[in-house]
Amino acid sequence: MVVVCASYIQPAINCCFTWLRFLMEIILIRHGKPTSANNPVLNAVDFTKWVRRYNFSDVSTNSRPDSILDEYKSHYIVSSDLERAIHSASIYTGQSPELTSKLYREMEIPRYKFPLRFKAMTWVYINRAFWMLGLKGSFESYRQAKIRAELASDHLVELAREQDKVILFGHGYLNLHIRRSLIKKGWKLNSKSNGFWGISSLEG
Repeated sequence: MVVVCASYIQPAINCCFTWLRFLMEIILIRHGKPTSANNPVLNAVDFTKWVRRYNFSDVSTNSRPDSILDEYKSHYIVSSDLERAIHSASIYTGQSPELTSKLYREMEIPRYKFPLRFKAMTWVYINRAFWMLGLKGSFESYRQAKIRAELASDHLVELAREQDKVILFGHGYLNLHIRRSLIKKGWKLNSKSNGFWGISSLEG
C-alpha cells in the first residue's frame, strides 16, 4: 500500500483549482447572413447604396446557427453596435449583449468610384484588394482598420481577465484580424470558422 501524505495532495488540488479559475476563453462569432446580402449587378453609385443597406440590415429569417452551445450563454456577451451583430447575439443567446461598441464594427467596405459594373460581391473583393494596397478614399484606411483590430483584441483580453469567458458577436474580416492578434499575444486557437455563424475559439 502506498500512503501519500495529505500535505502533498492539498497543494496540488489548490494549484489545479487556481489554474481552472484563471483559464480564460474568448469566442469570436461572425453574425448570421444579413437580410440585404443579395448579389445584384451594380455601378459604383448603386454599390455605395448597397453597402449602406447592408450596414443597417438585421439577420435573415433563413439564417440560423446549425447548432447552439448552451455553455456560451453564460459567457460575457459583447457585440459590434451594428444591427446584424446585435441581432445575432440575441438569436444565439436569447439575450441582449452586455456591451456593444463601434470598436467591433466590420472593417470598412471601401467604395471606389470606378466607372464599371460588377456584382456586389465582386465590388467587395476588388475594392478590398485596392484598399489593402493603400488606395485612399473617404472611409477608414486598411492601416486604421488594423490598428482598430489590435485595440479590439486588447479590449477583449481585458474583459477576459475580468470575466474569464467572453463571447464577441462581430464580423468576418475584423474577427479574422482579432484572431491573428490574439494568437500573436500567446492565445491558443482551438477552432476557427469564417462563414456566417462561424466560431473561433481561443483560450489564454
